[in-house]
Amino acid sequence: MLVVADSGSTKTDWRIYDKSRGLQEIETSGLNPYFLNQQEIIAVLEKGLHPFIDSSKADQVFFYGSGCSHNNKILEIESALSDFFNRAEIAVESDLLGSARALCGDMAGIVAILGTGSNSCVFNGSQIIHQILSLGYILGDEGSGTVLGKKVLKAAMSGKMPENLLLQFKKIYPIEAEKALEKIYSEPFPNRFLASFAPFAIEFMKDEWMHKLIRDHLTDFFDQMITIYEDFQAYPLNLSGSIAWHLQPVIEGLCKEYKMSLGKVIMRPIDDLMNFHLHQYQEQR
Repeated sequence: MLVVADSGSTKTDWRIYDKSRGLQEIETSGLNPYFLNQQEIIAVLEKGLHPFIDSSKADQVFFYGSGCSHNNKILEIESALSDFFNRAEIAVESDLLGSARALCGDMAGIVAILGTGSNSCVFNGSQIIHQILSLGYILGDEGSGTVLGKKVLKAAMSGKMPENLLLQFKKIYPIEAEKALEKIYSEPFPNRFLASFAPFAIEFMKDEWMHKLIRDHLTDFFDQMITIYEDFQAYPLNLSGSIAWHLQPVIEGLCKEYKMSLGKVIMRPIDDLMNFHLHQYQEQR
């Protein structure tokens, strides 16, 4: 059995291939080791996967995850996966490498993730050769759903959102300010809570005020996460994630301004990743 996973901070997409059963698709919550400890990760696996698969049949597991850029965090994920898939070879890589393999194949390019969080790198067709330090949603994550949602919520709560949009916002999100602050400062996963307001920006992106907020938001992304790479204009920009997918028209305009070519844009890397590994897996058998 071959298992491939692509995990962000909000959700994890799983693809499981078994010769006798074919391909299964499963979704669980995100498994970012900065937000979950080893026991909590195992609990998600038990709840989300155990009812649907026989984990003892897995012989190869490829896990690509946010928060999997540092050895100690990789070891936490590896340990949890080894506990659940106790007979499998485990490989844990960053979600950024997963997106690079899904987007570029064996071609070079700048690769970025714009989902709940954000990240970027330069990929040479086989490996990441340059990557900025991901600072997370408090210090970084420019262009992400979390930061976009934070800007939307702040505008609504501070009275800076136009009245016509504010009325729509209150219909969709009937949440009191006190409760919102509690979720941000006192409850788990504040990044997911903040990112839940990003769809409002997407829904009303044709509004002039909202369009400017989105454009400024993505300009921060280009300035902080793309133009820092030497010769950035020589590479196509390839993007994965729901924010990239839905805001592609704005990104296309900014690519022209920054004199860059826009390459491939996908919402989820998982199917391309599964094809990448399945081909190798079947050749070995």
